[in-house]
Amino acid sequence: MAFTGAKLTTALAVAGVSVSLLATVARADEPASVDMPSADKPSPRAIDRSWLYLDDARVAEPAAVVGMTSVAYANVGSNPDPTSEPYRAFAANTAQPGALATLGAEVGVLPRVSLEALGQVQLGGEGPGVSPGAIAAARFELSPPSWRTVHVMASGGYLRETWSAPSPEGNTHALPAKDFGGADGAWASFAVAVDLQRLRLGLTTLGEHVFAPGRDGVDIMVQAGVSYRVVGCFRAGVEWVGQDLEETFDDAAEGGARQFVGPTAALQLLQDRLTLVAGPSVGLSSRSPNVLGRLAVAYGF
Repeated sequence: MAFTGAKLTTALAVAGVSVSLLATVARADEPASVDMPSADKPSPRAIDRSWLYLDDARVAEPAAVVGMTSVAYANVGSNPDPTSEPYRAFAANTAQPGALATLGAEVGVLPRVSLEALGQVQLGGEGPGVSPGAIAAARFELSPPSWRTVHVMASGGYLRETWSAPSPEGNTHALPAKDFGGADGAWASFAVAVDLQRLRLGLTTLGEHVFAPGRDGVDIMVQAGVSYRVVGCFRAGVEWVGQDLEETFDDAAEGGARQFVGPTAALQLLQDRLTLVAGPSVGLSSRSPNVLGRLAVAYGF
């Protein structure tokens, strides 16, 4: 099902209004100085989750809790029969057709060590139903506290795929359609962020293996972004996501690589305890959804 011009116009208009509202509120709440990081130790409940898709390269403080939720929409893409290949997904991504909601939390357990769990369910949308997914992770901040501008983090754990199975008539795989669906797996990720005064650069790489027949040995996802603190608590940036990059030159178990890119806007409020970030994105390949949108909220308890 193609994404109509009217839907595209509406989606972009809503995104534009959201960015404008975030910028207006940000100007009203601007602190005295934002060029350099504070020398004071931040509150344990202060968070920095200004990326929309990238993994944050810092972990929660011991005994602190970060609650996270997001709502995302992706159209089914330009493939004439979008159900002919499985829309596999890491539980926290948005490359599923229709609307998805994610809810989860991170809990600090030791200095520079935390545990995280996220679940994702379908709210509605196009194509076949999407089975719920989840991840559970241990997160380790590798960079020492003395590194004020460079942050490095590694994480890994269990996943249950968020999955949209192919239709029987469009199934081009050797496996029967009943064998497709959400499956268990393991994953590992590495994230780095660099703060250069107002400018932030980020990169996340992720590899996962799904314990199911007929699947790729390793699925690779890479996310890169740049974010700039425009005024006070308002940041604007651009993020790119590449999923199933191991299939860039050869469509295999997941039907080929998918990539998308788009602008983001982030608002950090309540002394950095609350972060709202949103943005639209466009697909860069024939297998990618034409248009995606996401709104994420994080709060430090």
